[in-house]
Amino acid sequence: MHITVNDDPFQLEAVSTVEQLVTRLGLDPNGLAVAINNNVLAKRLWPEHRLAPADAVQFFQLVTGG
Repeated sequence: MHITVNDDPFQLEAVSTVEQLVTRLGLDPNGLAVAINNNVLAKRLWPEHRLAPADAVQFFQLVTGG
């Protein structure tokens, strides 16, 4: 299945959830935000949201500061 991750093509061998993709990419979920097809996805939905062919996934690292 083909998706894009941060505007780069990415191949998934099987249906995956957002949580599985985060783990596969080795990303730290702390402070991480995810948008699927330009819609922010609540972190509590990551384990159940299945990615679909041609989904556009964007990861954002939240930064605090003053």
